[in-house]
Amino acid sequence: MKVKQHTLKGFECEISDTEAFKAYFSKNAPLMQGHLLMLSGNVEDAVLTFLDEKHVPYVNMHETPLMTRKKKSSPALESETSVMSTAAQNVTPKQSKVVDRPIRSGEAIDTESSMTFLGRINSGAVIDSSASLEFFATIDGLIRAEGDYLILRDIGKGNVFFHGEELDKTAFQGPLKLVEYKQDGLVIKEI
Repeated sequence: MKVKQHTLKGFECEISDTEAFKAYFSKNAPLMQGHLLMLSGNVEDAVLTFLDEKHVPYVNMHETPLMTRKKKSSPALESETSVMSTAAQNVTPKQSKVVDRPIRSGEAIDTESSMTFLGRINSGAVIDSSASLEFFATIDGLIRAEGDYLILRDIGKGNVFFHGEELDKTAFQGPLKLVEYKQDGLVIKEI
């Protein structure tokens, strides 16, 4: 058996009116064809029949929920003084493994330990962690973390997912930032 992981692009469609959906899809078929449609809302049999006739791959989110990665569009930045005191209270030092080399393309790290990366995370590298991570160089690979916090400076060509939400690359250029997941969502603070 061979297993390969692929990143799929798709369209999330919340349907309120079947005929409006059909008209929208017909108009935008060249753009949507070949992508996965994630259907929610009023998904009637007529919609499914229509998509089956067009040979469009779809998932009815009512029957088969998927884990989606939502992009956080507006991170909350706090003032520097409150950040330092909050960071000192919330982020307690833990044993962290330090990696002082670049993570190369094709390399995959799956860890349950806190880690600190001093070198670049190259395109094609993947890091999955259930613990906190710290990055002090550019991230061009894929990072998925579920720990207490992330510390990072620069998201280059890569993608960073923290607790299932994709971090907005434009918020990570310049000084180091601390990212935490609170009840209200992601909180990003300069440190």
